[in-house]
Amino acid sequence: MENRFNNLAKIWDTKPQRVEGAMIFVDKIKENLETNLENMKLLDYGCGSGLVSFGFSNDVSTIVGLDNSQGMVDVYNEKSKTIGLSNIEAMLHNIDHEDLEENSFDIIVTNMTMHHIKNVNDFVSKLAKSLKKDGKLFIADLYKEDGTFHSDNTGVVHFGFELDDVKNSFEKANLDNIEISKLQTIDKPTKSYDVFFAVGTKI
Repeated sequence: MENRFNNLAKIWDTKPQRVEGAMIFVDKIKENLETNLENMKLLDYGCGSGLVSFGFSNDVSTIVGLDNSQGMVDVYNEKSKTIGLSNIEAMLHNIDHEDLEENSFDIIVTNMTMHHIKNVNDFVSKLAKSLKKDGKLFIADLYKEDGTFHSDNTGVVHFGFELDDVKNSFEKANLDNIEISKLQTIDKPTKSYDVFFAVGTKI
């Protein structure tokens, strides 16, 4: 999977639908946060080229991007350097085999990443542990689908998710105030696919 995303990294931002989806996610997250975020630290897991991260570049103090593709990490950091942002950096990370620093982030976001993760409960648990008390986890991903969303299913572990399973993963991770709703619909030539928005708070 890493090789596929390494190859896609340089053209990742050229799809308007992909950029629009990231911005819809960013806007929805901001609706769920207090207005003053300037002292907050944000983790973008599965950050890709940084479409979601850079939507917060003027709002929070620090942004850490983590991704399993070196190509994506390189594109992300090149963008940050070009724009002249010193508070945003991406690093290589594989959450299937590596832990995260605990009690470190006020906000954790992950957009269209979870369907590539083998053990969803472990994934959500590791993200939750990395939150500070009262920190919030935001996940956007596909409702259950028939496997036709991707033209190439290399690296795709789950064809979307049942919302009850997502809620259970949040509950097992000891997150509270869990809310799950429809975020958007992605229209493709032959079919449309719904994306959910899930939020939970660390207690």
